[in-house]
Amino acid sequence: MLICVFSLFGRILDLAQHKTSKTVWATTPWKLNWGNQEPIWPVTASALGAGPSPRIQYLSRHKRDFSAWEDHRRPPHTPQCENNCPVWHVDPKIKTSVISLRLLQLSKPKLNHPDFQSNRQSAASVVSFASTTAQISQRLVQLSLPRLKQSNICCELGRPEESIWTVPRAARKTTASARVERLATAKQLSKDYIAPREATWSRKKVPSS
Repeated sequence: MLICVFSLFGRILDLAQHKTSKTVWATTPWKLNWGNQEPIWPVTASALGAGPSPRIQYLSRHKRDFSAWEDHRRPPHTPQCENNCPVWHVDPKIKTSVISLRLLQLSKPKLNHPDFQSNRQSAASVVSFASTTAQISQRLVQLSLPRLKQSNICCELGRPEESIWTVPRAARKTTASARVERLATAKQLSKDYIAPREATWSRKKVPSS
């Protein structure tokens, strides 16, 4: 009985421990200390005892350095270069071609106007003495003001009993026709309409407390 209790108690302690995440093994590399001559990923025993094939040995060779055989005294550019050369190569046939008069005319830069003056001073407008001593009239002041546009979106504030739109005097004095009076009447209710009745309570049905 005691052995069963101790085994159950050990199982409970084992289950009480937190669960170790196995994703850490796949995302976190092997711990590597500097100088222990160990690889980042652990190498299996079968890989350590395996023999490399001739293909793997050929691929494991380092790239050869051919800089010792290069001629550093060669010219910086040769006519027989590749297509990605930054220098533009001119065809020998173009060098021997004859330029026409039209090409010579088009190659000339555009000339300035004969009346063009470079580095000239800014022209100052001369104001007469009569203009400086003149008095401005009311008409000029009125014309110099900006034109104000009335906004039809917002209405001016007024008394609450006044109408929003201005009613002309002729509309106030007119007599409404029978058609207008019929259209102005409110829509009547149906004959079968029953108005909501107010709730009435009977004293007999009220429960006594």
